Amino acid sequence: MLNIIKSLNYGAKRDTVNILTIITMLIFPAFFLYISGILGNASLTDMTPSVYFASQSMASIFIFFCFGIMIFSSKLVASDAGDKTINYEFLSGHSRTRIFMARTIVGLLWGAVLSFILLMIPVGVMYMTNGWGPETDRGDVLLRFFLLLFPIIRLASYNIMLASVTRSAGKGIALGYATLMVVAMVTSIFSDILDIDIIYPFGFTNGSYLLISENARNVVIDGKTVTVYDTAVPADMIWKTIAVSLTFTAIYLTVTYINYKKKDRD
Repeated sequence: MLNIIKSLNYGAKRDTVNILTIITMLIFPAFFLYISGILGNASLTDMTPSVYFASQSMASIFIFFCFGIMIFSSKLVASDAGDKTINYEFLSGHSRTRIFMARTIVGLLWGAVLSFILLMIPVGVMYMTNGWGPETDRGDVLLRFFLLLFPIIRLASYNIMLASVTRSAGKGIALGYATLMVVAMVTSIFSDILDIDIIYPFGFTNGSYLLISENARNVVIDGKTVTVYDTAVPADMIWKTIAVSLTFTAIYLTVTYINYKKKDRD
């Protein structure tokens, strides 16, 4: 199984699409902040993580990063479906279970862990450059970041399932994109027309919700008026995010495993 993981990882690091996706995810936050007018003539390092979170910029950037999650997780499990690479894995004596586990691990490492790290890089740069900032509570926001990993794993698992079942990275990405658009449309209708917020049923909405804080108050700090946001993390947010995300992740990966066990992979 370790050899399969190494082989998939070796190929992924040399895949042009993966490389371009990483570069895009690295430069997009600065580009977004610039065109949105939040930075003005300043640079990314003139912001603090507090402003980055409070302005909901990170929530908007997370939506874009969902496409990176789709690309990584789909390509890592199904990019070689066309050249029958998986048949060589079978011929090498690997069981379907080991092949499933290896491809799932690599898909989650790239689709979830790498995407999460890339999302956190701007936060780290801002913090090392200018400190945290007074607008939000650092502990609360860091807890939200930790919880964000669960919806990201859920999203990656969903695309692993799509790409595996369709045996195509392209189809997996396309279906993931279509799902995202439908979810965005449905949640918008429920919110605008019915005044109902849909949060936990979808990884996309759960992740976005973790990066948004609407309640704020003005306080005077060192002679300056600062808008301080309520970033407290309710207990139900914690357990619902973790429980629902892990439940759906288990469902998606179970479907993927059954697909590996029951169907030929040629």
